[in-house]
Amino acid sequence: MTAVEALQPAIIYLGAGLAAAFASQAARLSPVVGYLVAGLIIGPSGFGLVHENETTTFLAELGVVFLLFDIGLHFSLREIRTRRSDILLLAPLQIALCAIAFAMLAFLMGFDAPVALVVGASLALSSTAVVARILSDRNLPGCPMGRSATAVLVAQDIAAIFLLVFAASLGEKADVMGVSMAISLGKAVAALGVALLAGRFVIRPLFRSLAATNNQEAFTVVALFIVLAASAGTARVGLSLTLGAFLAGMAISDTPYRHVVQSEVKPFQGLLLGLFFMSVGMGVNLPAMAAIWPAVLLTGLIIVALKTVMTFAAARLNKWGTPGATQLGFLLSQGSEFTLVIVALPAVRQAIPGAWADVIVAAVALTLVAAPIWTALGLHIARLLAERAKADPVAVEDADENPVLVFGMTEEGRFAVDALRDHDIPYVAIDSDPERFVSAASDGYQVIYGDPRDRRLMQSLGADRARAVVLSAPRFIAGQAAAIDGHLVFPPARRFVAVDSLADRDMQARQGVRAHMTLAEPRGIELATDLLGEMGVDQPAIAAWLADQADRRGLLDREEPAAEVA
Repeated sequence: MTAVEALQPAIIYLGAGLAAAFASQAARLSPVVGYLVAGLIIGPSGFGLVHENETTTFLAELGVVFLLFDIGLHFSLREIRTRRSDILLLAPLQIALCAIAFAMLAFLMGFDAPVALVVGASLALSSTAVVARILSDRNLPGCPMGRSATAVLVAQDIAAIFLLVFAASLGEKADVMGVSMAISLGKAVAALGVALLAGRFVIRPLFRSLAATNNQEAFTVVALFIVLAASAGTARVGLSLTLGAFLAGMAISDTPYRHVVQSEVKPFQGLLLGLFFMSVGMGVNLPAMAAIWPAVLLTGLIIVALKTVMTFAAARLNKWGTPGATQLGFLLSQGSEFTLVIVALPAVRQAIPGAWADVIVAAVALTLVAAPIWTALGLHIARLLAERAKADPVAVEDADENPVLVFGMTEEGRFAVDALRDHDIPYVAIDSDPERFVSAASDGYQVIYGDPRDRRLMQSLGADRARAVVLSAPRFIAGQAAAIDGHLVFPPARRFVAVDSLADRDMQARQGVRAHMTLAEPRGIELATDLLGEMGVDQPAIAAWLADQADRRGLLDREEPAAEVA
């Protein structure tokens, strides 16, 4: 093979990816759709410009590896404690409901019970790569829905590791299968312990030494080495590449250097993820689909519809509001790349009756293509439901604890609510602006639509017991602000307001209100910091939380990472 022949597939991949990115942007679609269509066009079912081989498959898998590493960087032990309700309640319930529903359908279609369980559980998983891209495109990672979706996806990825072990052991005796699962669980726990110890006693000192040299290239090399070495390590002991990448990210997430590492691996992640989506498109067999397309369409529709309903039910059982639960259900409704891997396993594919293996693979690929459109539909429905919720009577149970009242779900108000929720401080958010209320409710915030001038509403919200009141806008409708002052009695130190001018700050300060200029990003960070301090949160905890927020919102300076660490 000549050098030109060796470079030709890479040139085609890069050219197709570039064209897909521009085309999807022009069509106002997610780039995920563009990459999938590009893979279909250049693959064997299209013009046959490139053919999938071991190298392209491995590079595509590396895209998912780097994605899991990035998620691990955002998922520190502190994040686990903060999102424990999502990881310990929402995620297991969502997986269980979806897996049971799909397994029952598969069993009714003639699948053997173990195979039905494997296929059903694999269809319960969602695509981390697709959902992460949709959240990023819609600027939703920081809202409750985005953070809960990320927590559920991480739990699903961990569950997929054990599902792969179970699927690979199909056909073995029950006692042998049980031993294999127990061994895998022990290996995973041991790998977690090794990752945490390595993060504290190896990775932290290593990066401290690198920071002293201010060598940018060294950070890139070490970051890539950690990702690939951890992935290879877990794969070597019989687990998966993705588990190692996730654990490596977790090991680094509790160090001061995670922001630098994230910036170094980001370009590799974006490039390889694009290749992964194109490889999924290349795997679609159009001639075969021509014969089974009705079954493919029906199966794809059943997958997204059933997962939407079951995820909605899981969210509602976890006390989510209807609009937020609706949008979460639509967001997590697509199939997963792990399903494609599991169905391709010889032990599973041979046990699936008829042509159902091809139908499932094509249907899952179809759900990946349709995911951005389906999610947009869910957002529209969620906003309609939030609109209807404005007219519903407010029913609020009296709380024993004293809440913080947050008036107005502006950007500053949302940030204050995020701060209170993440530190388990009881709060009540209320907004009288229809558009702000609908937007916040759709994104998963617990917010009440009402007018502060309604004395009965204020009493039902616990206004007389409020620990503090937050006005999220400097000019929070003069009549409503006056009503708050008339109905509520607060010490001056317990009233906070976000302002955007010196005149507003001085005016509020003269009235005994703690006014904060909204100068930094995200807007409201100054107010939230002061609010947490007044609520008794210590400064190290506040600093750690602010670092997490900045990282999640992509607000860190990526141009000078070494200087930041130093």
